[in-house]
Amino acid sequence: MSFLVSPPEVISSLLSAGTGSAPMLAASAAWDGVATELGSAAQSFSALTSGLAGEAWQGVGSEAMLAAAARYAGALSVAATQAETAAAQAQTVAGAFESALAATVHPALVAANRNQLAQLVVSNLLGQNAPTIAAVEAEYEQMWAQNVTAMVGYYGGASAATAQLTAWSEVQDLLAQVSSAIAGGPVGAALSSVDSAISSSPVGGLLSNAAETVNNDVGQVEEAVIDVVNETSETLIGRPLISTGSSGSTGSAATTNATSAVTTTSTSATVPLTVNGSEAIVYASVGNGSSQPLLVDTGSTGLVVPYQDIGGILGLFSYGLPTGFGIGGYSGGLDYLYVTLNMPINFGGGLVTNSTPVDVELFAWPTSLQALETNGFSFQNYFAHDGVTGVLGVGANASGPSTSSPTQSFSNSYYNEGLLINESAGTLTFGPAPTTLTSIATVTGAPITTLEVSVNGGALQSVSAIIDSGGVDGTLPSSLLGSAGTGSTIAVYTTSGQELYSYALDSTYYPTVTSGGSMNTGYLPFSEYAVYIDYAADTMTFYE
Repeated sequence: MSFLVSPPEVISSLLSAGTGSAPMLAASAAWDGVATELGSAAQSFSALTSGLAGEAWQGVGSEAMLAAAARYAGALSVAATQAETAAAQAQTVAGAFESALAATVHPALVAANRNQLAQLVVSNLLGQNAPTIAAVEAEYEQMWAQNVTAMVGYYGGASAATAQLTAWSEVQDLLAQVSSAIAGGPVGAALSSVDSAISSSPVGGLLSNAAETVNNDVGQVEEAVIDVVNETSETLIGRPLISTGSSGSTGSAATTNATSAVTTTSTSATVPLTVNGSEAIVYASVGNGSSQPLLVDTGSTGLVVPYQDIGGILGLFSYGLPTGFGIGGYSGGLDYLYVTLNMPINFGGGLVTNSTPVDVELFAWPTSLQALETNGFSFQNYFAHDGVTGVLGVGANASGPSTSSPTQSFSNSYYNEGLLINESAGTLTFGPAPTTLTSIATVTGAPITTLEVSVNGGALQSVSAIIDSGGVDGTLPSSLLGSAGTGSTIAVYTTSGQELYSYALDSTYYPTVTSGGSMNTGYLPFSEYAVYIDYAADTMTFYE
């Protein structure tokens, strides 16, 4: 396994953001407990059978039973020894991890270096920053080398510890051989007479508990090993190397967006839409990546995903040279550096776009102390509470971060005409405007338009607005509120006087009050209506 291709921000973040050595230390303590229980079980089993043979049971049957019991006790002793070895090796792996963590560069230092580079590049109009840029890049290369060295040492130590572990199948085979020998011999019938005695004795419960503990802790260690392997593979190829039964299929949207749920006709295509809290979510795979949850956002244009979602670092090199790069950001305190690559989007069921521009996030950094404490230096952490990994911007005139939406990149031109977001039906439909729903109102501009607002039944006030499905509770300029506060009724209308929706300012729905700027509707209109975006006309139509 090579860590040469993993940039320092990836390695440092993975080591610092995880659970650390605690799971391995816990596993070590658990294995110690298993070893103790197995050793006690072996001693108790031997003592019980010896007591029976020395008192009430004599003769050939007794001798055969003692021989069989000795083999069982031996198998338990071997298992106890293996458990002790597993405990020791878990301690070794934990120590190797702590050494690697201490040897890697702290994520904050890496992020500061990349942030400094981005600022220098942006301001390097006349080449005056060239020497400083070279120094920053040299420092970054040193960080890269330091992290690679630490990871190579970590991998070597962990691999050596793992190599010393003996497969538990050997103990299982030994127990199976003993059981077969007993069942096939004359002592089998004799031992059945003591079965009830063993079951009712304390050792019976001890053996049962020991077996359960072994199964549980074997599972814990297996899970820890799988996590170590998969963290690295997700960085390199964007997906787990070892399947755990919950990962999506590579290059398809088969996990949640099941093929059977995707329907296509000659003029339209429909995929499942889920709602997490206030967020509309669709599943799709990007490039070589696996199926991922994406936020359906009318407040932006274009698709933004982290590089892990397109197949990891290797996926970055699968679609040719970037067509652009830049720095983007989201309200709430996150900026990110991205490259633009052309690749297809797969919604499942054979519904795949042509190659279309995708902004691929390379690394992110917080823009405030609060954002640092909440999300760290992670694009994924910023969107984790929304239940998504990326943003599918579907707005017609949102003007960024891209110039076009992947929802207009299908080979079937009908699919590119518009998009119907129907949260109540749980569907996202690509194609012409619906003919089976009742239209309530149409506004010009999607999502940027003009609306009118009435506070507590007062006069209508015009306001520039963004009809934003990804805007959570939205925003409300203070100039509209005046002296009104909590408990006030806010009604929103089209410029033709058609009421779209209303709400009371309370703990259930309370937009962020801003000193100026546009009003953001947030998710509320999408929770009450099906909304159709007509890309050619640049309009939004609301349907019951």
